Amino acid sequence: MNISEVLFWGMFGICVEVVFTAIFDLFTKKRIALMGHTSLWMFPIYAFGLSYGFDLAEIVIQNDIIRYLSYPIWVWMIEILVGYPLLKFGIRIWDYSYLSKQKQWKGIISFVHFPIWISLGIMVEYIKEILL
Repeated sequence: MNISEVLFWGMFGICVEVVFTAIFDLFTKKRIALMGHTSLWMFPIYAFGLSYGFDLAEIVIQNDIIRYLSYPIWVWMIEILVGYPLLKFGIRIWDYSYLSKQKQWKGIISFVHFPIWISLGIMVEYIKEILL
């Protein structure tokens, strides 16, 4: 993995999040301006998570279907490892607390996003295979 790939995945993650939040707000809040948002804190999370996390998942889990289904668990681990300590410092770079307690954990993990994390994982694998 070289620095250009790390930078690519950081920018990719930021762009995907901005598009996702814009579309999410369009459907949930009827905001037709399509103004997505993210935090610059997310850049290193995406850069290293997408660069190395998916490679690790492919090494650990060879079966495609099981690996796809495991992607939300990998994402939740990162959300806990990054989000929980930041929360202790009063920094909340994502917040799922708008969901009911059955659909989230401490505002850090969203169980609702399970299919989104699977889709993102498949998309990242496809991009890695085609482009990189």
